[in-house]
Amino acid sequence: MSKNIFFFLLVIIVGALIGSFLGKFIENAFPQGGAVRDLFATEISAGLSPATLDLRIIELTLGCLVKINIMAVLGMVVAAYVFKLLFSGK
Repeated sequence: MSKNIFFFLLVIIVGALIGSFLGKFIENAFPQGGAVRDLFATEISAGLSPATLDLRIIELTLGCLVKINIMAVLGMVVAAYVFKLLFSGK
């Protein structure tokens, strides 16, 4: 069961990466100032900005930022659907 959950998360992440790549590609394919470009250029950022801890012998920088655009969301939905088709057990 946990192997399926890990594989599902991997498929969702790959779907998001492919969707994000396609979104950037489509954004660059359309002229600046157009409605389609603005739609694909819009992204939501969520996370923690980098924080640095300096201990004199080692410096640690921790942070995490997630940027989601409309194609990344679409990629995750398509990936989840494909996962369901492949592993539904029918």
